[in-house]
Amino acid sequence: MKEMTCAACPKGCKLRVDSDLYEVSVSGNECAVGRDYAVGEYTNPVRTATFNVRVRGGSAAVVSAITARPISLVKILPASRLLKKLYVDAPIKEGQVLFSSLLGEKIIATSSVGKVEKYE
Repeated sequence: MKEMTCAACPKGCKLRVDSDLYEVSVSGNECAVGRDYAVGEYTNPVRTATFNVRVRGGSAAVVSAITARPISLVKILPASRLLKKLYVDAPIKEGQVLFSSLLGEKIIATSSVGKVEKYE
């Protein structure tokens, strides 16, 4: 059995989730959305993740980025390790796809970074 607080609506119901081999049962939800939330959190929790991606030749050293859609919690740490090694070239526009994986996960810039010209 797992206990959790529902985040699907402002009520914040205290949910209890239990499962056997074939079915997931939920109790404590005061609305229909609470059951769907609890089953999703129990079977495959997902989150929208945010990152900082390093910028080469830009007016800022990093650009903030976000996943295009919520991803499984088990994918967040591998994604952050991968993005830690990534550099993107300036200029960067807000909404630009910075990285796209073979599995369809996209990382999108949430701000713009201009390009800095070097004068020597």
